Amino acid sequence: MRVSRSMQHRVRVAGVATVLIGLLCAGSPTAAAQSSAPPHESATTRSEAGIAGHPTADLKLTRTDILTRAQSWIDERVPYSQSRWHTNQFGRYRQDCSGYVSMAWGLKNVRWTGNIMEVATRISKSNLLPGDALWLHSSGTQHIALFVRWADSGKTKAVVREEYRTGTVASQRTWSASRTASFNAIRYNNVIEGDAKTCAVVNENHTSYPQLAEGAKGELVKAAQCLLAGAGFNTGTDGPSGTFDATTTSAVKQYQTKVGLTSDGTVDTHTWTALLSRGSTPTVQDGSTGSAVSRVQRSLNAATNAGLGVDGQFGPKTAAAVKSYQSSRDLGADGIVGPNTWAALQAGK
Repeated sequence: MRVSRSMQHRVRVAGVATVLIGLLCAGSPTAAAQSSAPPHESATTRSEAGIAGHPTADLKLTRTDILTRAQSWIDERVPYSQSRWHTNQFGRYRQDCSGYVSMAWGLKNVRWTGNIMEVATRISKSNLLPGDALWLHSSGTQHIALFVRWADSGKTKAVVREEYRTGTVASQRTWSASRTASFNAIRYNNVIEGDAKTCAVVNENHTSYPQLAEGAKGELVKAAQCLLAGAGFNTGTDGPSGTFDATTTSAVKQYQTKVGLTSDGTVDTHTWTALLSRGSTPTVQDGSTGSAVSRVQRSLNAATNAGLGVDGQFGPKTAAAVKSYQSSRDLGADGIVGPNTWAALQAGK
């Protein structure tokens, strides 16, 4: 039988449509659920309670707990995916925006933007605290991100942690004022209040670390106080105050004595370098990623004013800064942060 060109065209179009429909429906629980699901996530409420570490019921968490869980995916550079699932010590969760928040909030069932409000309550943006979320579920946009802090004094630009879109990994970003304004503020129903003034929300990532002494105030003082507290030295019972007081001075002197620095109570270049590099000492080099790389970048910014962006990715700029530091300290300038380079950094050299 002879088929007309118009008929051939209709067959081809129908075939393509069939393939597209198959792709769109792949992995969906039902066609009805797919029709209401946002394009970047599956309309699925799924329990992974049998997975080691996965909650058997929705957890009650402090704000520090929530942000610690959220940071784990950033450290592990978990890629965004609407079909893949990531497993770590906190359980197994879908790698999209709402799967990320489900993990951070310790939910038994992996939610999506269409039903996340079953475990949350709307609040005023002025009442946002670390570990709350910014959420939008409309016909045009379906997204959710964890709130970390405000980026400006006017409280218009939110710093968030999120799984954003295909081709990106879990990360911390600053939203524009217009984007922030378009989202709703919500709070997890099981959050344990009382730790909003926590070091988990203090920014330790800076391109420079000027000298601090008693009487100083601000975000860098908070960073120093949290680093000292992490090293085991008391800077106050109410969390980081941002005021360099007598208690902080005492903590600085004690830390300086411990690591062999001049005990004058001033957070100078040497003290910053030692504090910022404190921790485990894995060998890191070009291509490495994670929290150890971030510590290297911070400590180099303190030691040599390297001006590195603290992103946890060991690239050419970080390698060059490492070589420069090694050369100036009579270390083998190979660009690899091994035992000798770590020892120098942690001694405040």
